[in-house]
Amino acid sequence: MAQKTYGIDFGTGTIKIYKKGKGIILSERNVVSTIGKENKPIAIGETAYEMYEKEPPSIHVSFPLSHGVIAHMKDMIALWDYMNMTLSGKKKIKGCEYYLAVPADITDVKKKAYSQIISEGETKPKRVFLVDKPVANVYGLGINLEKARGILLVDVGADTTEITVLSLGGIVVTRLLPYGGNDLDNTIRNYIRKEYNFLIGNRTAEQVKKELVAAVPMDKMMQVVGRDMLRGLPGEIVLTSAQISPLVAQFFDDIAVQVRSMLEHTPPEISTDIRERGIYLTGGSSRIQGLSRLIEQETAVRVNLAAKPQETAVSGLGYLSEHSKIASKYVTLMK
Repeated sequence: MAQKTYGIDFGTGTIKIYKKGKGIILSERNVVSTIGKENKPIAIGETAYEMYEKEPPSIHVSFPLSHGVIAHMKDMIALWDYMNMTLSGKKKIKGCEYYLAVPADITDVKKKAYSQIISEGETKPKRVFLVDKPVANVYGLGINLEKARGILLVDVGADTTEITVLSLGGIVVTRLLPYGGNDLDNTIRNYIRKEYNFLIGNRTAEQVKKELVAAVPMDKMMQVVGRDMLRGLPGEIVLTSAQISPLVAQFFDDIAVQVRSMLEHTPPEISTDIRERGIYLTGGSSRIQGLSRLIEQETAVRVNLAAKPQETAVSGLGYLSEHSKIASKYVTLMK
């Protein structure tokens, strides 16, 4: 093994990095601010996100990943190089090994693009391994995949929801749904614009989602600041959970129905074990109130919530980086 080994989950919403022997060393928003034709990064993560919807024309704020695939490769490489320099104290890290989590239900070409972030950047890796994200999630949950006869994993992310059945060391079937937490933000923005003639930004919509959205009824309200479209001036409105939650009910219903469909099409020998273990729910958007209860109602199967849902995959990558013999059964070495 290389002296330095890293596990990286390039999530749509956040990037998480595990360093062998030290644990999770970074968790940042997957956002980069660049300037000029040279695409020079000036900020990443939360700092770059704070610039979003406030930046002047000379600055470009980019979200390089979209729906589980790399949408802007140059921006993604620029973000990684900048992040790498920050981690290493302005020194270029070379000759390391990297374990990268990738969605299982995408093409090999799109999976390979993840390795290009590392190989085409300034890090000059010794080796790059790809790990299907459901596998990383299972080990991040502390489950021995080689012995487990049936696992149903639901990973609700920013742009996608990945539902996977695994058994005895491998993936039986997986399905990547093209919607996640960001779709709720867009729905909330569109509703407020249409209903109130009121404009809010994505950051505000995200806060509304966190405060008012739930898969089960609740009674909350919040004051929202934005721009009155009729007057063209800043203003405020009051929103309630009773208004917002019904807007996104279809999102939750779709996930619950897809989980049930996956369970119904799983071989009986595996589904029996899943019913005994329960369904595992992880991913950053899995924390939305009531989602686990809705899935339980739809499937009649207990749902286990991950303790740290945003860190499950990167924790699994860390485990595999620390156990090379186990990792060898699951990784794909990129050349």
